[in-house]
Amino acid sequence: MTEYKGMAVERDGESYTTRRESREALVLTTLDFGPRRDPKLDTTLAFFDHMLEMLGWYADINVDASYEVRTYRLMHVVMEDVGLALGAAAGQAISDRIAEGVESSGFAYGVMDEASALAQISFEGRANTFVKRGGAASFERVEDVLCVDLVAFFEGFSQGARCTIQLDLFDDSNDPHHAWEAGFRAFARALRAAFVANPRRAGMTAGVKGTLD
Repeated sequence: MTEYKGMAVERDGESYTTRRESREALVLTTLDFGPRRDPKLDTTLAFFDHMLEMLGWYADINVDASYEVRTYRLMHVVMEDVGLALGAAAGQAISDRIAEGVESSGFAYGVMDEASALAQISFEGRANTFVKRGGAASFERVEDVLCVDLVAFFEGFSQGARCTIQLDLFDDSNDPHHAWEAGFRAFARALRAAFVANPRRAGMTAGVKGTLD
């Protein structure tokens, strides 16, 4: 078990479960690299659950997430906390693969009909998040959430994983659902690329400093 920022990440085979408990909520998430199965998602936010479903689908990782409210149900907190927990699991999974060799970085495009996006991710021990919201991604709302609060998910993931995330949601759609889904698809595919095994990089990190600390 690994502890980081008040979170405990426990590994069971190819599955990484994170528990984050605070006065506000109990968050449980899982990244499972085993055989594909149906996700278990209950964050109390329907659109966010749908985006997490896309994350698992395009990353080829089973993603589970639950959020039990203890005090207030705030969209920003829900998405940031789930991001922190999933990010902590992803960071631990990358760390566990460094000895045998793993890419540790990746980029990808994502599309949803007329909408498109580009995502980049690099696990280097630094938390940075840069999200450019063009077109419909800059609208106030998408389904049952605020668009600005979706950014909090990526900020949380970056902090939990100690990675850099760049996400460019292009100005090519008037549908915020399509715009954000393209973004999550791109992010998922970039994440999948980061987990590709590469024996030539055994013992190496994405950055030349050679450590994720």
